[in-house]
Amino acid sequence: MERTLSHIIKGIPAKIYGKDRKILGLFYDSRKFEPRFAYIALKGNKTDGHKYIKELYFKGCEVFFIQDQNYINNSWDASFVLVDDTRKYMGKIARNFWGVQKAKVLGVTGTKGKSSTAKILSSSLVFSGKRCGVIGSVWWKLTTPEVVDTFSIINNSYFDYVVMEVTSIGVIQNRVDDIDFELGIFLGLGHDHLDFHKTMENYFLAKFSFIEKVKSFAVIYLDEWGQIAEEKLKGKKTVYSFDDQSVKDYKVVFEDGKVRSFFDLSWRGERLSFHSSFIGFFNWINFLSSYIVLRELGFSPYEIKDFFEEVVPPAGRMEVVNTKPYVFVDYAHTPESLESSLKECVELKRFLGRGRVIVVFGCGGDRDKEKRPKMGNIAYKMADIVIITSDNPRSEDPKKIAYDIISGIYGFHTQPEIVNTKDIDMTNTNSKLILELDRKNAIFKAMSIANEDDIILIAGKGHENYQIIGDKVINFSDKIVVQEFLSSKSIIWHQT
Repeated sequence: MERTLSHIIKGIPAKIYGKDRKILGLFYDSRKFEPRFAYIALKGNKTDGHKYIKELYFKGCEVFFIQDQNYINNSWDASFVLVDDTRKYMGKIARNFWGVQKAKVLGVTGTKGKSSTAKILSSSLVFSGKRCGVIGSVWWKLTTPEVVDTFSIINNSYFDYVVMEVTSIGVIQNRVDDIDFELGIFLGLGHDHLDFHKTMENYFLAKFSFIEKVKSFAVIYLDEWGQIAEEKLKGKKTVYSFDDQSVKDYKVVFEDGKVRSFFDLSWRGERLSFHSSFIGFFNWINFLSSYIVLRELGFSPYEIKDFFEEVVPPAGRMEVVNTKPYVFVDYAHTPESLESSLKECVELKRFLGRGRVIVVFGCGGDRDKEKRPKMGNIAYKMADIVIITSDNPRSEDPKKIAYDIISGIYGFHTQPEIVNTKDIDMTNTNSKLILELDRKNAIFKAMSIANEDDIILIAGKGHENYQIIGDKVINFSDKIVVQEFLSSKSIIWHQT
């Protein structure tokens, strides 16, 4: 595909310095230069893409979209396109370059459940014979990629549909601008990202601004924020909503020696009962929202039932990685999601009639601090043993993060002399609360103190295969660490 600069800036307040060149593509990451591709220089919190312009020019780049006119060099054989904000207009630039959006994009937003809903919906469409892609946290570095990447994915593929996770930060950072969303799903709101949004109202408004732009209809789960969204959309959009009365039954069952879930859901007089490999009551919201979308796309309840019984969970979402003891790896990193996952473990304990619930978790550094004591309080109330460890501490002191978590249990704040009391003992495995800041050692400790009847929840990182400590990104996977422990003890890995 080839486009001229004059074509690409249609509808954009921009000025070209240099000649009207033809380009073959767009890029914003300086490491991804290709001949005859135009570079979009973005200004971020940590780096300024403008500083790579000179390097790229001498590599052969001839076209630069900029917002700082100081980088215009009239002596170069290059063209500069000046706009007031490159990030703000990147969506329009991408849209003008591609011209069309080949696939129908189905957006999913909410604090939790995005990846699971995206997997349920996309797998169902694939089972039906449709060509469907997925864009989200399990599949991409950014849950919601930059808009240039999204347009490239949509238009370079043969997809009929793309199911896309839409984050609130992605919305604020213009990563979904100028994408046509056929429909949107709102899965509710919980405590997260307040370090970025500051208030729940701001967090909601970011999510809502996405739902407000969908073309055909919105599917909304009526938690308190969903009710507000439904009211605000009244008379503007077609809305299909559902509340907690829609789930009629849920239970844990054994099938062929494996633990599975049984769901009984209803919507508009239709009843849907099915067994699923998704573990967790909270998944009913993900399934029912997918059901509503699939019904509106023309599939019968019988077809959808078959789809739901075949689909498997995405990696790191209550993923069973061992059965004796049961070990779940889960992405839960908010108070609400940790509580939901622990409820499932407690329910499984009740169902089995034995064992203890052991939870291993931490909280990320340089992120929302208000949720730390809440998560500590939830874990201590619900689990039999709590092992507090590191998540992605980033630039923060892991001990400080751990003390913030523990403050929700004991009501103190960053006082090491209290942390060092007998209540929190790194070596006494008879304690209900254990502090082990090395995440691998914490997982090994949980595995070593567990017996075959116990249930271990390793929460916070899920599918992630890295850990961020300081400014270093190291290889790390909770699932692989569990496997390493079992291998080191010559224990058979009882994976489901």
